[in-house]
Amino acid sequence: MWVADVMTRAVITLSAKMTLEQAAERLVEKGISGAPVVDDQGRLVGILSESDLLRQLKRVAEESVGKRYLTESVHSLALLTFLSETHPGAVDEVYRKLRATPVADAMTKRVETVKPTDTLETVAAVMIQHDVNRVPVVEGNRVVGIVTRTDLARVLAQGRKDVPRL
Repeated sequence: MWVADVMTRAVITLSAKMTLEQAAERLVEKGISGAPVVDDQGRLVGILSESDLLRQLKRVAEESVGKRYLTESVHSLALLTFLSETHPGAVDEVYRKLRATPVADAMTKRVETVKPTDTLETVAAVMIQHDVNRVPVVEGNRVVGIVTRTDLARVLAQGRKDVPRL
């Protein structure tokens, strides 16, 4: 079975110029946890996932309030919980900065990809080796589809005889 047989062809993409607020709204609206990021010409330039959003939150928290409050024993995300009770203005500032951050600053720039003609074994190996939940399917530098772990689970659940052993 080939990637083209299971990939989602109507790919939701994000622009590198969007803010994280706009990107998060799109992800929530579409019920997805990540999406490829494309430039103005539609070329793949990165991928943004919920994990990237959390990493960016940690960075912004450390930059915004870390210098004043962080110690080696206090994690920046734990600090946000503490500050929300003691210094709500500081937390508001962190989230304001986070929402205004361009997608380009938070996205993962090195993206693992597959081709429509690759096998399911290939895409499964990429997901396992690189610990990713989704892999864009590209032809040239254009995104033509996406395969998620859910797509692979769906294939296995269907019990098709031609499903390769993963």
